[in-house]
Amino acid sequence: MWRILGRTAHLWSFWFYKLVSNAHTKIIKFNHTRIGEWILGDKILLLETIGNKSKKVRKTPLTYVFYNGAYVVAASYSGNEKTPDWFYNLNSGDVFITVDSVRLKVNPELISHDQKPFYWNLLDEHYPTFKQYRDRSNRDIPLIKLTKV
Repeated sequence: MWRILGRTAHLWSFWFYKLVSNAHTKIIKFNHTRIGEWILGDKILLLETIGNKSKKVRKTPLTYVFYNGAYVVAASYSGNEKTPDWFYNLNSGDVFITVDSVRLKVNPELISHDQKPFYWNLLDEHYPTFKQYRDRSNRDIPLIKLTKV
């Protein structure tokens, strides 16, 4: 389902994007990612950060690839020109993820520019729409490794 929606998400208004993201977050929390994975059609995790400005807990569903002991995610924001808020929240406190109903404290690490082609290939294999996100955006989309603490 998200493979279809993801192709048009960059055209959605900000409030609608937030609405869909919040609904998806609630589904994931309710069913420990099983329904969430069915909706997205891919592996997803629930990222939990503390908002830089609000200081409130923020939860964001993200497609990921598990490689070499780390969860790799992209701050793609469906190819929008704006970097998503969750990316800036990674440095504002403890970071947790929920994967397959297990909550883990993680250490976020920005993937260097020279390593990006390798990780993009991994992400593209699982979710080909990432290529469209890169094509429609002029920004350098950050990739992040989340490693269990």
